[in-house]
Amino acid sequence: MRKYVEIEVEERSDLGRTPAKRLRRKGLVPGIVYGGKRPPVPITIDSSRIQEILKSESGINTIFLLRLKGKDAKRHVMIRDFQRDPVTESFVHTDFIRILMDEKVEVSVPVKLDGIPEGVKNQGGILDFILRDIRVTCLPSDIPEHLIADVTSLLIGDSAKVSDLPRAENLEILTPADQVLAVVSPPVKEEEPAEPEAEEEAKEPEVIPKGKTEEGEPGKGESKEGKS
Repeated sequence: MRKYVEIEVEERSDLGRTPAKRLRRKGLVPGIVYGGKRPPVPITIDSSRIQEILKSESGINTIFLLRLKGKDAKRHVMIRDFQRDPVTESFVHTDFIRILMDEKVEVSVPVKLDGIPEGVKNQGGILDFILRDIRVTCLPSDIPEHLIADVTSLLIGDSAKVSDLPRAENLEILTPADQVLAVVSPPVKEEEPAEPEAEEEAKEPEVIPKGKTEEGEPGKGESKEGKS
């Protein structure tokens, strides 16, 4: 039987911004648990436990048990949403949704690429990873940590699509089948520096010789009366 991480939380009765700020200063995060055909319950949770869940292999899709302090009741939950302070990146609020283990859920699952494409290895192409998550629906116990797309055979111009992902009977993929996951693009050609335009040959300044010109006129620096 699969074992789920258990996290103790405390029910929160003092609501509002000021109490929430006091909680955050103590390293606690205000949150709420809802869903599962039961009324919502405001709680507080240690911020380190949220970080622990998000950094796990299954990340935000992790199913774990919440237990109210002083009570024996436990609920399967997932993190539905969370907010961080834009400056300190500390958690501001977290939403948890109750999970009924016999009812399907809709989640995003990360995609991982497997292999080195032929178009990269032998043709000098570039692998562009375009779609990194897809939407699926399944029972909570069947949520995969990731789905793998094999890109080994891709040549330049080829792509891997959602339809190329392996299928499982217990998993329904909701993302359109024609969505591109990755593509092998041609190598980027470095633009050759433009050749400098041929400079026009510098014209030598016209020199008017001293003395008479071809027309018999005196040259520069010679008066009509001639040299004295």
